[in-house]
Amino acid sequence: MKRILTISLLAVTLLASCKSEKKINSYSDIYSERPAIIYIAPINDKAERKVEKYPTDIAYNNEINTAKAYLFQTAITPLLNLGYNVIGPAASQQIAEATNMTPKQLRNSDLSTFNKDYGVDAVLIITLHKWKDENGKKTAYLEYQLRSTKTNIDLAHTWVMAVKQVSTNLKGDPITLSNDTKFAKRFDFDNGTAQRCYLVEKVNDYVLRDLPMSKLVRQFEKDKYRSANPNYVKYVWIDGGADVEPCSAEEYETNAFL
Repeated sequence: MKRILTISLLAVTLLASCKSEKKINSYSDIYSERPAIIYIAPINDKAERKVEKYPTDIAYNNEINTAKAYLFQTAITPLLNLGYNVIGPAASQQIAEATNMTPKQLRNSDLSTFNKDYGVDAVLIITLHKWKDENGKKTAYLEYQLRSTKTNIDLAHTWVMAVKQVSTNLKGDPITLSNDTKFAKRFDFDNGTAQRCYLVEKVNDYVLRDLPMSKLVRQFEKDKYRSANPNYVKYVWIDGGADVEPCSAEEYETNAFL
């Protein structure tokens, strides 16, 4: 009985420590290298497009093309809010053309040229692996990799299974909710595009806002001992808020790559 109790207490302790992983541990290399300037690489969009035989195919492709562009645009603000200097879109495009590196090279090869030629401390590579539409849900499988241009190590790496729960009526048609309506009107999006763009903006904010503050702000060490987000996450947005919980690497990879 004593042995069983000891094992149970150990399991609880391990579970608690897993849930309360501190930023100083999760982002130890960021605190060590203290990056200040970040370049966001072009989105590595691996989502499958449809062969455009019908108007619905064209509409679907337009939706995910717009979501790709919006994914890049909305990655900038959370980083700026943390005090980082972020290379702007026009300059980023010029850097992408000049370096001419493939997504695979950005993820695995030497990035020192970004530091020597452009003064960049870290490169953010966002990969959109897949869109899945099923049972009134739009699901995006996203990967965020922040790599150092000085040591080529991963400063941060997060995988997110992001779900936008879309309400439907008795016929199965989507019901446009108030937040979605406001968002769609703001950017003149159709409903499907608004659903996807709203989701990727929320996920960008969730993932990137968790990074340590830049060394350029006084609060750089302020949140060292706050809890960090897990590396693998299931993020479900339902009108009014998000339900976030850890997921396993196996669960993510099984759904993202099959």
